[in-house]
Amino acid sequence: MKDDQPQRVVELLFRSAAEDGGRRISLHLADDEERNQVMVLALSHRQDMEPGDDDQVLRDTEHMRTVAALGARDVGVETTPDGRRWWAGLDLPRPQRARQVDERQLHALTRAPRKLERPPNPV
Repeated sequence: MKDDQPQRVVELLFRSAAEDGGRRISLHLADDEERNQVMVLALSHRQDMEPGDDDQVLRDTEHMRTVAALGARDVGVETTPDGRRWWAGLDLPRPQRARQVDERQLHALTRAPRKLERPPNPV
């Protein structure tokens, strides 16, 4: 997964919930630090949803295909009494390791600044 893909997935889920026309939108994140993964859930708080609206199902399917194409490992959408939920599970990019620092660089980085004998002269 490219570095910008998690952001693009979150934006698409958020946009999907916004286009649903609910009263508000909730965005929930749950992380699994050990596996370096996150679950993103966007909820539109629209309580008048009809579960089986074929046009909406087709739009939701297209959104989920787009999210899956961005590299999400799990995607889904469901209609509940609280509104419609879109979710995606993401493998996050691994943090880059720190560069190896040789002894001379380490000594130069840790050397204390010189002591001033007196304050600098005003200009």
